[in-house]
Amino acid sequence: MTIRAILWDLDGTLADTTALHYQAWRKTMQRYGVDLTYESFIKDYGRNNAEILAEHFGIHAVATIQQVADEKESAFRSLITPGVLQPLPGALAWLHCFRSLGMIQVIGSSGPMANIAAVVHALGVGDFFFGLVSGVHLPEGKPEPTIFLRCAALAGAAPDECLVIEDSLHGIEAAMRAGMTSVAVGRIAAQPALQDLIQKNPGLRCIVTPSLASIDDPKSILT
Repeated sequence: MTIRAILWDLDGTLADTTALHYQAWRKTMQRYGVDLTYESFIKDYGRNNAEILAEHFGIHAVATIQQVADEKESAFRSLITPGVLQPLPGALAWLHCFRSLGMIQVIGSSGPMANIAAVVHALGVGDFFFGLVSGVHLPEGKPEPTIFLRCAALAGAAPDECLVIEDSLHGIEAAMRAGMTSVAVGRIAAQPALQDLIQKNPGLRCIVTPSLASIDDPKSILT
């Protein structure tokens, strides 16, 4: 079926916010006596806060999870100072290309809406998007497909009419579980786990690229 909607992840896809998120998590968890390593952080990159806090830090109380998550996200937003974020290579060209084709573009991010809005504003790309979807209040985070199914519904598109652009294994798996075509970009392009995921889902197309800028004509991936 023809692609009608482009569903963008935000962090690591449109902008490289990884270092800012790690700084915010590390600073927050130190207050609770936890020394968060980068390896532990990156392993769960793309999942929602409640799942991370429950699984790895044994924090299950809803009030405590909310408190810690709020502290972390506030710390993250405080790091978004003028000029600190720029669109990743190729991202603007893809946004312009898909807009020229009349594609509906939606952001689906695990982060809270305040974070999404702050990053989109810092990048100056708000006019490209029909809508923004936060995974914070959804029943399951990535790799469950809920967030991308919500994005598809917002765009008025069937799952097989959607192209997901993601930089995390959890996100690509979520796209596949939703029955969507996907683009795996960035650091996951060279990971064996991505190839394992692709091989387990032979009926779903996944384009793999180290950078959006590596694909000269984004239209070529739509057919």
